[in-house]
Amino acid sequence: MASPEPTVDDGYDVIIYGASLAGIMAALRLRLRGLSSLILEPTGHVGGIVAGGLVKSDTPNVPEALAGLTKTRFFDGIGAEYGLDGPEYRFEPKVAEKVARHLLDESKATVLLHQRIHGPDDVDVQGRRIRGVRTTQGWRRARFFVDASYEGDLMAAAGVPYTFGREPRAKYDEPFAGFQPVQAYRKHGFTPNTLYPVRDVPAMAAGEGDDKTQAYNFRGVLSTNADRIPFPKPDDYDPARYTYLGQLLRQRNIPGLSSIVTHTALLPNGKYQTNQALYFGFDLPGVNWDYPDGSWRRREEIIAEQVAWHQGQLYWLANDPSLPESFRADARTFGLPPDEFVDSPYGQGFPHALYIREARRMVGAQVLTQHDLLKPNNTKTHPVCCWKYGMDSHLVQYYPEGDDTVVGEGTLSGDETNPPVDLYQMPAEVLFPARGGIENITVSICFSASHVGYTSPRMEPNYGMLGEACGELAAQSLSTGRPVQEYDYPELAAALVEHGAVLSLPGLD
Repeated sequence: MASPEPTVDDGYDVIIYGASLAGIMAALRLRLRGLSSLILEPTGHVGGIVAGGLVKSDTPNVPEALAGLTKTRFFDGIGAEYGLDGPEYRFEPKVAEKVARHLLDESKATVLLHQRIHGPDDVDVQGRRIRGVRTTQGWRRARFFVDASYEGDLMAAAGVPYTFGREPRAKYDEPFAGFQPVQAYRKHGFTPNTLYPVRDVPAMAAGEGDDKTQAYNFRGVLSTNADRIPFPKPDDYDPARYTYLGQLLRQRNIPGLSSIVTHTALLPNGKYQTNQALYFGFDLPGVNWDYPDGSWRRREEIIAEQVAWHQGQLYWLANDPSLPESFRADARTFGLPPDEFVDSPYGQGFPHALYIREARRMVGAQVLTQHDLLKPNNTKTHPVCCWKYGMDSHLVQYYPEGDDTVVGEGTLSGDETNPPVDLYQMPAEVLFPARGGIENITVSICFSASHVGYTSPRMEPNYGMLGEACGELAAQSLSTGRPVQEYDYPELAAALVEHGAVLSLPGLD
């Protein structure tokens, strides 16, 4: 696809795109096999979203499913930073980044920051093999590649088939697929019901597919300490954007910000995690639809709008005269933590990473669907880990209905719960392309799944375990010289288990 230009060839065995938890775990596994890695990180920070704000980790409903180096080296490592003997799943971002950097040092991986893939011209593919990636320092070459990014840009640029948005119900016969007006939230008492961020009523039938993606947000960290930074007023602040939030706060008689965030206390220093929280909150449905397959320029525009929404909302909660003074006073007991995100491009104390819940998804050797999350399809011939977490899709869009109703569509339950799943196994075949495709790539975060199939395993601890499997698949392919599609499963299973992976658990059958 690309014309080779001046090349910097350092003899790395594997290039990993993304210093996410998945990428770090892949690098660590490769180091344990005696292999070297070059990590190209598209942002200015390592650790992915767990170092960028998502510090209240969603763990599996069966605790034993979280295993391998992801548990013993990352989450146990975080626990050790707090003097604990075991894992910790609520933590400060600076601690997550510290552990991430330690593990990168342990893996002896070279990390280059601000290395973005923009399209096919940045990836050299010859036949069915990737040969190199263009960087700011010239072309970098390797024998194998791992896409551990949230966007899947390496995978896409290399010509690996992928999709985004929501498949129609008929595609995989998934009951929860496509447009879901029946399972939508319906909240009343909003007049007019067409203000920002409400969009037009979708002109489509239930079950039809679309290119829309569930909402993103920033997972902020708030501090109650004396040195907290007061919530800044954004340059483009518009209090009218929060009209519906104000109406919702009054409807629910919510007395202050404390009642929204204090259940998310982090260890140990007076800090709290933000999430969507309410029907109108820090999520911003509809703004992100262009993100998965968009240019980096378009993505930056989307990120900027999300920054304005989140920062403006915090300022509004602490200062808007439409709120009771008691509410505003409570909100002002919180601020941004000066010891977190110290070099964030969006201001000290504000997260440097947008939470990309779902972007591209590979169409690989096997597509994980809703059926694979439930018995009897939950067991696999070639498992690489186990998982169990409800089907969690945030809102995709708001649209008006009647005179005072705002519909929130995109969830799979119609309320604040997630449809349950059974304990299931993740198969190796979701981590690489189908036979006849690219032979030297594995994909850990944008793995092969339908939208509904993706809603359960899309959690950082699971990404870490999938990253471990991607590293072991790469190591085996390099050892044998065979395409990744021709892997030897007994050898892969033995390699995974050697460092603590759990491939089967009671309750699967």
